[in-house]
Amino acid sequence: MRRYQLIVVAALLVMGSASAARAQSACSVEAGQTLIDQGRYKQAVKEFTCVINVQPSDVEGYRGRIEAQLLLGLYSDAFRDYSRVTAVVLPVDPDAANTILAGYDARLAADPVSVSALTGASFARWWLFDYAGATHLLNQLLTLHPDDVYGNLFRGSSRLLRGATNAGVADLDHAIALAPENPHLHAIVADAYTYGLPDPQLAFIHATQALDGGLDTPRVHAILGASYNAFGDLAVAAVHIKRHFDLVTSELVPAPSMLAGNTRDVALAPGRAIEIPLTAMAGNQISIVTSSRDYWDTIAVLLAPDGTPVIGSDDARSYFAAFEYQATQSGIYRLRVTFFESVNSGVIRVTRK
Repeated sequence: MRRYQLIVVAALLVMGSASAARAQSACSVEAGQTLIDQGRYKQAVKEFTCVINVQPSDVEGYRGRIEAQLLLGLYSDAFRDYSRVTAVVLPVDPDAANTILAGYDARLAADPVSVSALTGASFARWWLFDYAGATHLLNQLLTLHPDDVYGNLFRGSSRLLRGATNAGVADLDHAIALAPENPHLHAIVADAYTYGLPDPQLAFIHATQALDGGLDTPRVHAILGASYNAFGDLAVAAVHIKRHFDLVTSELVPAPSMLAGNTRDVALAPGRAIEIPLTAMAGNQISIVTSSRDYWDTIAVLLAPDGTPVIGSDDARSYFAAFEYQATQSGIYRLRVTFFESVNSGVIRVTRK
Protein backbone atom coordinates (compact mmCIF):
# COMPACT_ATOMS: atom_id res chain seq x y z
CA MET A 1 0.00 0.00 0.00
CA ARG A 2 2.76 2.41 0.92
CA ARG A 3 4.60 1.60 -2.33
CA TYR A 4 1.42 2.43 -4.26
CA GLN A 5 1.06 5.75 -2.42
CA LEU A 6 4.65 6.70 -3.26
CA ILE A 7 4.03 5.92 -6.94
CA VAL A 8 0.91 8.09 -6.94
CA VAL A 9 2.74 10.97 -5.23
CA ALA A 10 5.63 10.71 -7.70
CA ALA A 11 3.20 10.71 -10.62
CA LEU A 12 1.43 13.78 -9.28
CA LEU A 13 4.76 15.57 -8.87
CA VAL A 14 5.72 14.77 -12.45
CA MET A 15 2.32 15.96 -13.69
CA GLY A 16 2.69 19.16 -11.66
CA SER A 17 6.13 19.82 -13.08
CA ALA A 18 4.92 19.18 -16.58
CA SER A 19 1.96 21.52 -16.05
CA ALA A 20 4.26 24.24 -14.71
CA ALA A 21 6.57 23.83 -17.69
CA ARG A 22 3.62 24.04 -20.09
CA ALA A 23 2.32 27.14 -18.30
CA GLN A 24 5.71 28.80 -18.53
CA SER A 25 6.21 27.87 -22.18
CA ALA A 26 2.78 29.32 -22.98
CA CYS A 27 4.10 32.86 -22.50
CA SER A 28 5.09 34.73 -25.63
CA VAL A 29 6.44 38.00 -27.01
CA GLU A 30 3.15 38.50 -28.84
CA ALA A 31 1.13 38.19 -25.63
CA GLY A 32 3.46 40.60 -23.86
CA GLN A 33 3.17 43.17 -26.66
CA THR A 34 -0.62 42.88 -26.55
CA LEU A 35 -0.53 43.66 -22.84
CA ILE A 36 1.56 46.77 -23.57
CA ASP A 37 -0.92 47.84 -26.25
CA GLN A 38 -3.70 47.43 -23.67
CA GLY A 39 -1.83 49.60 -21.15
CA ARG A 40 -1.33 46.64 -18.78
CA TYR A 41 2.35 47.31 -18.22
CA LYS A 42 2.87 45.37 -14.97
CA GLN A 43 1.34 42.27 -16.51
CA ALA A 44 3.52 42.82 -19.57
CA VAL A 45 6.64 42.84 -17.38
CA LYS A 46 5.58 39.46 -15.94
CA GLU A 47 4.88 38.06 -19.40
CA PHE A 48 8.23 39.15 -20.81
CA THR A 49 10.01 37.90 -17.68
CA CYS A 50 8.52 34.48 -18.44
CA VAL A 51 9.77 34.76 -22.02
CA ILE A 52 13.27 35.61 -20.77
CA ASN A 53 13.25 32.66 -18.37
CA VAL A 54 12.37 30.31 -21.23
CA GLN A 55 14.76 31.92 -23.77
CA PRO A 56 17.42 33.82 -21.80
CA SER A 57 19.58 34.61 -24.85
CA ASP A 58 16.74 35.83 -27.10
CA VAL A 59 16.65 39.62 -27.34
CA GLU A 60 12.90 40.08 -27.80
CA GLY A 61 12.06 39.16 -24.23
CA TYR A 62 14.38 41.85 -22.93
CA ARG A 63 13.23 44.36 -25.54
CA GLY A 64 9.61 43.93 -24.50
CA ARG A 65 10.30 44.02 -20.77
CA ILE A 66 12.40 47.17 -21.22
CA GLU A 67 9.55 48.85 -23.09
CA ALA A 68 7.06 47.99 -20.35
CA GLN A 69 9.45 49.17 -17.63
CA LEU A 70 9.92 52.51 -19.37
CA LEU A 71 6.17 53.02 -19.60
CA LEU A 72 5.97 52.30 -15.85
CA GLY A 73 8.69 54.87 -15.09
CA LEU A 74 11.19 52.17 -14.05
CA TYR A 75 14.03 53.70 -16.04
CA SER A 76 16.88 52.22 -14.02
CA ASP A 77 15.37 48.73 -14.37
CA ALA A 78 15.20 49.23 -18.13
CA PHE A 79 18.85 50.29 -18.18
CA ARG A 80 19.75 47.19 -16.16
CA ASP A 81 18.01 44.99 -18.72
CA TYR A 82 19.99 46.48 -21.58
CA SER A 83 23.12 45.70 -19.54
CA ARG A 84 21.89 42.10 -19.48
CA VAL A 85 21.46 42.22 -23.24
CA THR A 86 25.13 43.24 -23.49
CA ALA A 87 26.25 40.48 -21.15
CA VAL A 88 23.96 37.61 -22.15
CA VAL A 89 22.53 38.19 -25.64
CA LEU A 90 25.22 39.95 -27.68
CA PRO A 91 27.84 37.20 -27.19
CA VAL A 92 25.52 34.70 -28.92
CA ASP A 93 23.64 37.15 -31.17
CA PRO A 94 25.94 40.01 -32.23
CA ASP A 95 23.18 41.46 -34.44
CA ALA A 96 20.68 41.81 -31.58
CA ALA A 97 20.84 45.61 -31.52
CA ASN A 98 19.98 45.78 -35.21
CA THR A 99 17.10 43.38 -34.60
CA ILE A 100 15.69 45.75 -31.99
CA LEU A 101 16.06 48.82 -34.22
CA ALA A 102 14.55 47.08 -37.25
CA GLY A 103 11.58 45.99 -35.19
CA TYR A 104 10.94 49.52 -34.00
CA ASP A 105 11.37 50.93 -37.51
CA ALA A 106 8.67 48.55 -38.73
CA ARG A 107 6.31 49.45 -35.90
CA LEU A 108 6.77 53.19 -36.43
CA ALA A 109 6.27 52.82 -40.18
CA ALA A 110 2.92 51.18 -39.44
CA ASP A 111 1.98 53.61 -36.64
CA PRO A 112 4.11 56.78 -36.47
CA VAL A 113 2.29 58.07 -33.36
CA SER A 114 2.69 54.93 -31.25
CA VAL A 115 3.79 56.13 -27.82
CA SER A 116 5.11 52.71 -26.83
CA ALA A 117 7.15 52.36 -30.03
CA LEU A 118 8.52 55.91 -29.81
CA THR A 119 9.45 55.25 -26.19
CA GLY A 120 11.15 51.93 -26.81
CA ALA A 121 12.90 53.05 -29.99
CA SER A 122 14.29 56.26 -28.47
CA PHE A 123 15.59 54.38 -25.45
CA ALA A 124 17.28 51.82 -27.70
CA ARG A 125 19.00 54.67 -29.56
CA TRP A 126 20.04 56.23 -26.24
CA TRP A 127 21.48 52.92 -25.05
CA LEU A 128 23.47 52.66 -28.30
CA PHE A 129 24.93 56.17 -27.73
CA ASP A 130 22.97 57.50 -30.73
CA TYR A 131 21.84 60.61 -28.90
CA ALA A 132 20.96 62.49 -32.08
CA GLY A 133 18.71 59.62 -33.21
CA ALA A 134 17.17 59.40 -29.75
CA THR A 135 16.51 63.14 -29.68
CA HIS A 136 14.77 62.98 -33.07
CA LEU A 137 12.34 60.33 -31.80
CA LEU A 138 11.87 62.09 -28.46
CA ASN A 139 10.93 65.28 -30.29
CA GLN A 140 8.15 63.34 -32.01
CA LEU A 141 6.98 61.89 -28.70
CA LEU A 142 6.93 65.30 -27.01
CA THR A 143 5.03 66.85 -29.92
CA LEU A 144 2.28 64.37 -29.11
CA HIS A 145 2.60 64.62 -25.31
CA PRO A 146 4.58 67.69 -24.14
CA ASP A 147 4.45 66.63 -20.49
CA ASP A 148 5.60 63.06 -21.00
CA VAL A 149 8.03 62.42 -18.13
CA TYR A 150 10.11 59.88 -20.00
CA GLY A 151 10.31 62.11 -23.09
CA ASN A 152 11.53 65.16 -21.20
CA LEU A 153 13.94 63.15 -19.06
CA PHE A 154 15.67 61.33 -21.90
CA ARG A 155 15.66 64.26 -24.29
CA GLY A 156 17.37 66.23 -21.53
CA SER A 157 19.87 63.43 -20.98
CA SER A 158 20.48 63.03 -24.73
CA ARG A 159 21.00 66.75 -25.13
CA LEU A 160 23.51 66.96 -22.28
CA LEU A 161 25.36 63.94 -23.58
CA ARG A 162 25.59 65.70 -26.97
CA GLY A 163 26.69 69.01 -25.45
CA ALA A 164 23.41 70.95 -25.86
CA THR A 165 23.58 72.29 -22.33
CA ASN A 166 20.82 74.88 -21.93
CA ALA A 167 18.10 72.91 -23.69
CA GLY A 168 19.12 69.74 -21.87
CA VAL A 169 19.00 71.34 -18.44
CA ALA A 170 15.55 72.79 -19.21
CA ASP A 171 14.26 69.34 -20.18
CA LEU A 172 15.67 67.72 -17.06
CA ASP A 173 14.19 70.42 -14.83
CA HIS A 174 10.78 69.92 -16.45
CA ALA A 175 10.98 66.15 -15.96
CA ILE A 176 11.92 66.61 -12.29
CA ALA A 177 8.95 68.94 -11.78
CA LEU A 178 6.64 66.34 -13.35
CA ALA A 179 7.80 63.36 -11.20
CA PRO A 180 9.90 64.61 -8.28
CA GLU A 181 9.45 61.46 -6.18
CA ASN A 182 10.58 58.89 -8.75
CA PRO A 183 14.03 57.56 -7.77
CA HIS A 184 14.52 56.13 -11.28
CA LEU A 185 14.22 59.63 -12.69
CA HIS A 186 16.84 60.93 -10.28
CA ALA A 187 19.23 58.14 -11.30
CA ILE A 188 19.03 59.24 -14.95
CA VAL A 189 19.44 62.90 -14.01
CA ALA A 190 22.52 62.01 -11.94
CA ASP A 191 23.90 60.10 -14.93
CA ALA A 192 23.42 63.15 -17.18
CA TYR A 193 25.23 65.40 -14.69
CA THR A 194 28.11 62.93 -14.44
CA TYR A 195 28.70 61.74 -18.00
CA GLY A 196 27.10 64.59 -19.96
CA LEU A 197 27.45 68.00 -18.31
CA PRO A 198 29.80 67.35 -15.37
CA ASP A 199 28.28 68.89 -12.24
CA PRO A 200 29.39 66.80 -9.24
CA GLN A 201 27.11 68.63 -6.81
CA LEU A 202 23.94 68.06 -8.86
CA ALA A 203 25.03 64.50 -9.67
CA PHE A 204 25.52 63.86 -5.95
CA ILE A 205 22.12 65.30 -5.01
CA HIS A 206 20.22 63.22 -7.54
CA ALA A 207 22.24 60.02 -7.02
CA THR A 208 21.59 60.33 -3.28
CA GLN A 209 17.86 60.69 -3.94
CA ALA A 210 17.99 57.62 -6.16
CA LEU A 211 19.84 55.61 -3.50
CA ASP A 212 17.53 56.80 -0.74
CA GLY A 213 14.62 55.77 -2.96
CA GLY A 214 15.87 52.18 -3.05
CA LEU A 215 18.10 52.11 -6.13
CA ASP A 216 21.17 50.40 -4.71
CA THR A 217 22.61 49.94 -8.20
CA PRO A 218 26.17 49.78 -9.58
CA ARG A 219 25.71 52.95 -11.65
CA VAL A 220 24.34 54.97 -8.74
CA HIS A 221 27.36 54.01 -6.62
CA ALA A 222 29.76 54.79 -9.47
CA ILE A 223 28.19 58.24 -9.77
CA LEU A 224 28.46 58.82 -6.03
CA GLY A 225 32.08 57.65 -6.19
CA ALA A 226 32.81 60.13 -8.98
CA SER A 227 31.14 62.92 -7.00
CA TYR A 228 33.08 62.22 -3.81
CA ASN A 229 36.33 62.03 -5.80
CA ALA A 230 35.51 65.44 -7.26
CA PHE A 231 34.87 66.73 -3.71
CA GLY A 232 38.30 65.38 -2.64
CA ASP A 233 36.82 62.79 -0.26
CA LEU A 234 38.72 59.81 -1.65
CA ALA A 235 37.91 57.44 1.21
CA VAL A 236 34.12 57.75 0.83
CA ALA A 237 34.47 57.60 -2.95
CA ALA A 238 36.34 54.30 -2.56
CA VAL A 239 33.52 52.87 -0.42
CA HIS A 240 31.00 53.56 -3.18
CA ILE A 241 33.24 52.18 -5.92
CA LYS A 242 33.84 49.07 -3.82
CA ARG A 243 30.04 48.73 -3.57
CA HIS A 244 29.90 48.94 -7.37
CA PHE A 245 32.27 45.95 -7.49
CA ASP A 246 30.25 44.03 -4.90
CA LEU A 247 27.09 44.44 -6.97
CA VAL A 248 28.55 43.41 -10.33
CA THR A 249 31.04 40.69 -9.38
CA SER A 250 30.01 37.05 -9.52
CA GLU A 251 33.58 35.79 -10.11
CA LEU A 252 36.57 37.32 -8.32
CA VAL A 253 39.72 35.92 -9.96
CA PRO A 254 43.04 36.21 -8.08
CA ALA A 255 46.12 37.15 -10.08
CA PRO A 256 49.86 37.05 -9.24
CA SER A 257 51.30 40.06 -7.44
CA MET A 258 52.59 42.98 -9.45
CA LEU A 259 55.74 45.00 -8.81
CA ALA A 260 56.29 48.65 -9.70
CA GLY A 261 57.20 49.04 -13.37
CA ASN A 262 55.24 45.95 -14.45
CA THR A 263 52.38 45.66 -16.92
CA ARG A 264 49.87 42.84 -17.12
CA ASP A 265 46.96 41.94 -19.41
CA VAL A 266 43.95 40.42 -17.65
CA ALA A 267 41.03 38.70 -19.37
CA LEU A 268 37.51 39.65 -18.36
CA ALA A 269 34.04 38.28 -18.95
CA PRO A 270 30.64 39.45 -17.67
CA GLY A 271 30.58 39.33 -13.87
CA ARG A 272 34.34 38.86 -13.54
CA ALA A 273 36.73 41.10 -11.61
CA ILE A 274 40.47 40.57 -11.25
CA GLU A 275 42.26 41.03 -7.91
CA ILE A 276 46.00 41.78 -8.05
CA PRO A 277 48.14 41.92 -4.88
CA LEU A 278 50.47 44.94 -4.62
CA THR A 279 53.15 44.99 -1.94
CA ALA A 280 54.01 48.47 -0.64
CA MET A 281 55.79 50.07 2.30
CA ALA A 282 54.27 52.97 4.20
CA GLY A 283 55.02 56.14 2.26
CA ASN A 284 55.40 54.37 -1.09
CA GLN A 285 53.46 55.69 -4.07
CA ILE A 286 51.10 53.18 -5.69
CA SER A 287 50.44 54.38 -9.24
CA ILE A 288 48.02 52.47 -11.49
CA VAL A 289 46.95 53.04 -15.09
CA THR A 290 44.46 50.91 -17.06
CA SER A 291 43.65 50.70 -20.75
CA SER A 292 41.94 48.36 -23.21
CA ARG A 293 41.55 47.82 -26.93
CA ASP A 294 38.36 45.82 -26.40
CA TYR A 295 36.21 48.26 -24.44
CA TRP A 296 36.69 51.88 -23.51
CA ASP A 297 35.47 51.98 -19.89
CA THR A 298 37.26 50.51 -16.85
CA ILE A 299 36.84 50.89 -13.10
CA ALA A 300 39.22 50.06 -10.25
CA VAL A 301 39.40 50.08 -6.46
CA LEU A 302 42.35 49.62 -4.10
CA LEU A 303 41.94 47.80 -0.79
CA ALA A 304 44.33 48.35 2.12
CA PRO A 305 45.98 45.38 3.87
CA ASP A 306 43.07 45.28 6.33
CA GLY A 307 40.52 45.19 3.48
CA THR A 308 39.40 48.81 3.74
CA PRO A 309 38.80 50.50 0.37
CA VAL A 310 41.16 53.48 0.22
CA ILE A 311 40.89 54.83 -3.32
CA GLY A 312 38.72 54.10 -6.31
CA SER A 313 38.81 55.32 -9.89
CA ASP A 314 36.37 55.65 -12.75
CA ASP A 315 36.95 57.87 -15.81
CA ALA A 316 40.23 59.34 -14.56
CA ARG A 317 41.94 59.17 -17.99
CA SER A 318 39.13 59.61 -20.47
CA TYR A 319 36.92 56.64 -19.47
CA PHE A 320 39.77 54.56 -18.06
CA ALA A 321 40.56 54.09 -14.38
CA ALA A 322 43.87 55.43 -13.06
CA PHE A 323 45.10 56.69 -9.69
CA GLU A 324 48.04 57.51 -7.49
CA TYR A 325 47.92 56.62 -3.80
CA GLN A 326 50.50 57.05 -1.06
CA ALA A 327 50.48 53.96 1.15
CA THR A 328 49.70 54.75 4.77
CA GLN A 329 50.75 51.32 6.05
CA SER A 330 53.11 48.58 4.98
CA GLY A 331 51.70 45.34 3.65
CA ILE A 332 49.87 43.77 0.74
CA TYR A 333 47.30 45.98 -0.95
CA ARG A 334 44.80 44.46 -3.36
CA LEU A 335 43.79 46.07 -6.64
CA ARG A 336 40.43 45.09 -8.12
CA VAL A 337 39.73 45.96 -11.74
CA THR A 338 36.95 45.26 -14.23
CA PHE A 339 34.99 46.86 -17.04
CA PHE A 340 32.37 49.36 -15.90
CA GLU A 341 29.32 47.45 -14.62
CA SER A 342 31.13 44.23 -15.63
CA VAL A 343 28.97 43.44 -18.65
CA ASN A 344 31.67 43.25 -21.34
CA SER A 345 34.30 40.70 -22.30
CA GLY A 346 37.84 41.52 -23.31
CA VAL A 347 41.32 42.31 -22.04
CA ILE A 348 42.34 45.14 -19.72
CA ARG A 349 45.97 46.20 -19.56
CA VAL A 350 47.03 47.13 -16.03
CA THR A 351 50.27 49.05 -15.47
CA ARG A 352 51.87 49.71 -12.09
CA LYS A 353 54.21 52.61 -12.64
